[in-house]
Amino acid sequence: MSCFKLYRTKCIYYFFYLFIKDFTSKDSCLHGFQQPASAKWYDRRDYVFIEFCVEDSKEVKVDFEKDKLTFNCLGGADSLKHLNEVDLFQSIDPNESKHKRTDRSVLCCIRKAESGRSWPRLTKEKAKLNWLSVDFNNWKDWEDDSEEDLSNFDRFSEMMNNMGGDEDVDLPEVDGADDVSCTIIFKYARQSKLHTDTFIVR
Repeated sequence: MSCFKLYRTKCIYYFFYLFIKDFTSKDSCLHGFQQPASAKWYDRRDYVFIEFCVEDSKEVKVDFEKDKLTFNCLGGADSLKHLNEVDLFQSIDPNESKHKRTDRSVLCCIRKAESGRSWPRLTKEKAKLNWLSVDFNNWKDWEDDSEEDLSNFDRFSEMMNNMGGDEDVDLPEVDGADDVSCTIIFKYARQSKLHTDTFIVR
């Protein structure tokens, strides 16, 4: 084999090596990529609710801090990595905040540090997050609630405090309850022997 042919062969192998190295490097970066999970939220007198819409989530971790929420998990058949970090509008009580995982989503029930103060937005800054939306199906101007409504929600708040933190939940189907929080309410209402026909959450 002439020197020219040998040199050409080495060049071909070298460029092939660079191509494979570049491809595997990009694949590794893609595998480690984390994207925010889609989420929706709504405000209540004592709590703020955030539902992360991730199906078949695994390795769910939710960190509640005084002014911040961090959510991460693996989701879907491809185990896509999700990471959401939220600087919250107001301070919360991390010890009284809970989360529940279902096959459809992860619901976070965040206890306000200052009850009775409305949150016009979830985030500290007036920033538009493309992964976050308002849950208008559950949004309500609760400041005008009657005493009966507040009493009912006090009982709901007590049930939320009795919720565990990390275990999965098999939620029953409830007619007209598309939101996972509604099914949680009815389940714990039954466990607490409350009458669901008089238990009102608006």
